[in-house]
Amino acid sequence: MTTPPPPLPPSGAPQPIRVRTGAGTRGRAFLRGLVTTVWVTLGIFFSIIPLGQHLGNVDRGIPPTSPGIAVAAGMGALLMIGASILLVWRTRWPYLVTAIAAAIAILLPTTPIPALIALVSVLHRRRGPWVWILTGAVALACGVATRWDSQAVSNSLVSGFAGRGAGPEAVLASLPWAVPLSVFLLMLPFVSTGLILRARSERDVALVEVEDTRQSAATLSDEVTRQRERQEVAREIHDTLASRLSTLSLHAGALEVNARESDTALAGAASVVRESAQRSLDDLRYVVDVLRDPAQARGARITSGRTSLADLPDLIEAAEALPGGIVSNVFLSDAAGCDPRVAHACYRIVQEALANARRHAPGQTVSLSLRGGPGAGLTLTLTNPAPEGLTPTSVGGGHGVTGMTERAQLLGGTLTARTDDNGVYGIYAWLPWIPPEPAAHDAPAAPVPA
Repeated sequence: MTTPPPPLPPSGAPQPIRVRTGAGTRGRAFLRGLVTTVWVTLGIFFSIIPLGQHLGNVDRGIPPTSPGIAVAAGMGALLMIGASILLVWRTRWPYLVTAIAAAIAILLPTTPIPALIALVSVLHRRRGPWVWILTGAVALACGVATRWDSQAVSNSLVSGFAGRGAGPEAVLASLPWAVPLSVFLLMLPFVSTGLILRARSERDVALVEVEDTRQSAATLSDEVTRQRERQEVAREIHDTLASRLSTLSLHAGALEVNARESDTALAGAASVVRESAQRSLDDLRYVVDVLRDPAQARGARITSGRTSLADLPDLIEAAEALPGGIVSNVFLSDAAGCDPRVAHACYRIVQEALANARRHAPGQTVSLSLRGGPGAGLTLTLTNPAPEGLTPTSVGGGHGVTGMTERAQLLGGTLTARTDDNGVYGIYAWLPWIPPEPAAHDAPAAPVPA
């Protein structure tokens, strides 16, 4: 019996999932937690600095700014500390956290550092116009923070640009170039970090896509190679076996016509040979079609050229005419409601088991039991005596039981073959009862080539 080749994986089959180990996942989680802790700590630290600048230090001779600015600095410090705590969720809601921190820095005299930290996540994880809108908002916050810083003349960072001991006029005069410079210096490290992380993420995604494409190309190459091999096998089978079976059928038909009047038994045997050759030729055509185009073997084509449970009576009737005969007990509930694949596999298993019995135990009576229905599956038992000293009628390839087992396992069933203590050889199989696919999912029928 010819065993069909294993099906190829479909081209759209999902790729293998890359599983991360537990140790690697825990390590990355610890590193992310450590980075978040550092960012929150830095945000809180820099949130307090503007408050100290505007409060001044009387003991060191640093006068405070106006009371209104000092109160606003205190409110800004409290709000920015809260924004720094929100950095814990900067990767989940980067837009929201960045917008809150930038708004606080624009409206109150406080630091823009938390907004800059959140901007890194925006540049890293998001795409689109809102990324650059928020980048502009953070740049504005840096400029406003620099302007607020200049109010604390003797205790400000901007005073360093104007020179030590510079007065308010000198500090204000340095703002036109000090503000753009401070914005650039503040934005540069954070924007660069965000863009570098974005480039790394895009590189990793590209590498994964390249690897997936390479695997898909390798799979397609294997499919093309196998398809070429199938087509070569199909050509060889068609050019050899099909021609010989056609010739055999023609000669058997001629013998049947010539012997019809002189020898009825010979005419009947010739008829059996002709019908068997014709059926083998039909099966061969189906096998050739499957080898040439496996995809068309699905759907409505599944029944084209294939046998089913309805063909079992003819198979049993042919076995009854042979020496030894057959004792059959077939009881099937809703045979037409069985999936064509299961029905075809059941027919082929019975056919191969009967052929093995005729080959290895000629003249012995075969017992066949087949029962099943929806929910219970198909239970098949085929036994025959196998006394010692029997001479096989032909030598087989030794692949019959293997092929039957593979047919059953491909459908989720089981099959065993054994000889009991009484010298009785048996085939015991079970196949699941699969309902037929709905007609809506069937592919349009394709003509079977002659």
